[in-house]
Amino acid sequence: MKTKLSLAEAKEVAVSYLVHHGMPLGHAEMVADHLVYATLAGHDFAGMSRLQPIAAMLKERGAGGAITTIRETPNSALLDGANVNGYVTSVLAMDKAIDLAKRSGIGVVGVSNSWFSGMLRYYVERAADANLVGMHAANSTARVAPFGGIDRLLGTNPIAFAFPSQAAPLIVDFSSASMMWGDVLYHQQINAPLPEGRAVDRTGTPTVDPASALQGAILSWGGARGSALSVIVQALGILGGSDSVIRDGDGKWGYFFMAIDPELLMPLHEFKSKISSLQQQIADSRPMPGGGPVRTPGSAAANRVREGRERGWIEVDEPIYQAITKHRMS
Repeated sequence: MKTKLSLAEAKEVAVSYLVHHGMPLGHAEMVADHLVYATLAGHDFAGMSRLQPIAAMLKERGAGGAITTIRETPNSALLDGANVNGYVTSVLAMDKAIDLAKRSGIGVVGVSNSWFSGMLRYYVERAADANLVGMHAANSTARVAPFGGIDRLLGTNPIAFAFPSQAAPLIVDFSSASMMWGDVLYHQQINAPLPEGRAVDRTGTPTVDPASALQGAILSWGGARGSALSVIVQALGILGGSDSVIRDGDGKWGYFFMAIDPELLMPLHEFKSKISSLQQQIADSRPMPGGGPVRTPGSAAANRVREGRERGWIEVDEPIYQAITKHRMS
């Protein structure tokens, strides 16, 4: 069963829960906006279900301090996240990269000392909306085994890109792991088994039990190639300020952001026209026999967000809704 909430109600529920667990109001509002967006996009595991893991991390790490700039150049900056949640630091970092790119053509920003950053498309979309190319890579706690191994050494390590277009921006956002850690937690929250071939337990035996997977390791996506991509994201995270391997409850996560002004290489209107043409040609291309329409990467999520905002409400799994509103009954 699911509970239907208006977008305003969903944000209010999320803000109330986060503030109750010690997050400052301004930060809670930023996180709530993200979680509602993720739910609209159809990624329930990255939406309201993340409130409980965030609360657990707040209990463990606290709400953090004042975010500061460690060093800055005309086209780069390194931020100390001050142990503030990554949903907050990532918005600030992407906006900093955008500001730098607007002034110098390119902006590169790293963030260290932060945690949990949600859907990467949420951040790179800000760059595309500013008529810039956006890139973001995020390293996190080691929960993924490298190809051929069973030890947790890599984060789920997502990477995302965004390109401005004449219509909706072209956004590509994917994890280098076969499954996001938040998705494993989501399956545990709703008491559902994992898909086959996504995780192993502590001994390296394949498992569909979320609890066993959380004690063991998630597998990489795409075999050796996906694992190699994960190592690339890990290296970019190191550039952003993370440790080489981030152990449970210890170490610094690292986020890497880049914004590029297309005008460095061609007129903006020409670039947006060509990206729009690419999107249209993909959408108009012939599907495989018996298959559905060919979709541009990221277009399904964009359509769901648009339709959800027009609809004005989201649905939350009942066990999750009960858990995140329980504090109001006490």
